[in-house]
Order: sequence, then structure tokens, then C-alpha cells
Amino acid sequence: MTEQVLKILVIEDDFLVAQKLANEIRARGDEVVGPFADVSDAIERLDSVQAAILDVRVQDGTTFPVADSLINSGIPFVFLTAYDRRHIPDRFHGHGIYSKPSNAMPLLDSLHRAHDLSQRHREDDMEAVVMQVLDRARVIMRDSDAADRMVEAVLLTAIAEAEQGGRPEDLRRWLMSLLEKEYKDRGKLHMH
Repeated sequence: MTEQVLKILVIEDDFLVAQKLANEIRARGDEVVGPFADVSDAIERLDSVQAAILDVRVQDGTTFPVADSLINSGIPFVFLTAYDRRHIPDRFHGHGIYSKPSNAMPLLDSLHRAHDLSQRHREDDMEAVVMQVLDRARVIMRDSDAADRMVEAVLLTAIAEAEQGGRPEDLRRWLMSLLEKEYKDRGKLHMH
């Protein structure tokens, strides 16, 4: 069985590191989207990628907003950084963190495995999608009871919205966006 070619987003502001990484990705047979040194340029291309390699700090900011969007879209990513793990928020626990300099092959192997796994879970199996939403809620809330309450609120919102306008095309993405909104709007309320 041939491995699927992935379109891999690269965010890296060091020109030499970015070029080396891009060359190694192409040598593996995957496509490079970028490399980008600017987060806003990269964000515009998120719907065209299947995986990503992110430097933690680029120019004057971080790639954390990109990582959050990738999580919500179910797109696997890894960090390639010179920073220590403690500089990466806990919400990204479970995503690979590789130290610079690094050979791209372990990163690419990890991304391919994660992509294959996400493809299997991407089937519109309602239970699997709800479990993914619950897993994400437990990462961002850290209290499983609060996470359960938040997911319950998300599902009630989803049911109400579905009754108004039908089922969305991408169930997982839709529920993850509802979770993000619920967390921002009422996350603290679920802690009590």
C-alpha cells in the first residue's frame, strides 16, 4: 500500500532551517505549503493542508493561534523549536515537540501516523466525534467534571442549531468550533 502524499504547512522564520526542512519534505514525497515566516500568511492556507510543522516563535509572536486552529480542524502538527517544552502551553500536550536542529524524517513519520489515525476517526461516527470533543475539553479544562458539563452545553447548542438549519458538512469541525466558543464565553462557569 502506498502512503498518501501530504500537503504539509511549514512555519519557520530561519531561512536556512526552512529550506532544509522543505527539501527533506519533498524528498519524502510530500508537498510543502510555505515555508512561512509570518503567522497571518500561514493561517490563510490552513484549509489546504493535511499536516503542519510549526516553529514555536516566529518574528515577534508565536504559532500557538495556528496550532489552536489546526486542533479545531483535526489537522495533525508537530512543533520544531529551540525552546524548552515548558514554553509550550499544556493545551498542546500530545503533539510532538522536536528540538532544533532535527532531521525531518521522525517529524514526517509522526505526521503521517497522526494523519492516518485522524482519517480513521474522521468518519462521521457520532460517538467517535463526541469522544474527540470530550478529550479536547478535558485538555483545556483540566477538570473532568467541568469538561463534561462544557461538552453537555456544546451538545445542547449543537442540537438546537441542527434543528434550525440541518446538519453541517464537517461534524467534527463544527463541534470543535462550538466547544471553542463555549470555552471562551462560559468556560469559567463550568468550573462550579
